[in-house]
Amino acid sequence: MTHDTLEKLTQDFFAAITRREWTDALERVHPDGRARQNISGEEVDARTLLTSMRGLVESLKSFAYENPRRIISDHAVVEQHDVRMTRKDGVEIVIDICILLRFDEDGKIIRIDEYLDSAQVSALLA
Repeated sequence: MTHDTLEKLTQDFFAAITRREWTDALERVHPDGRARQNISGEEVDARTLLTSMRGLVESLKSFAYENPRRIISDHAVVEQHDVRMTRKDGVEIVIDICILLRFDEDGKIIRIDEYLDSAQVSALLA
């Protein structure tokens, strides 16, 4: 898979989430895809992770990915980005996140590993 293809797949995945087009985002993940976040440490179905993310994003006034920095290999993308969120009470939080997306030959995400600062997440949920 070319680097340009992986770049586009990654951009399109995050764009779908930003637009809150959850069906589109879910279709980009392989049905057997797996995911892990450093906060819980538990491996889960990648689509389950997106479904829980949907609940969080839908509870916010605004949500945006900013300042993406990517490293692309043959079947994976490592991206560090800032997520800027505004809660419905007007409190704004920025979380620096590092995420690893692995893709299969068909361009579906087969693995998501996400690393974020638990203190920043606590501020969001406070």
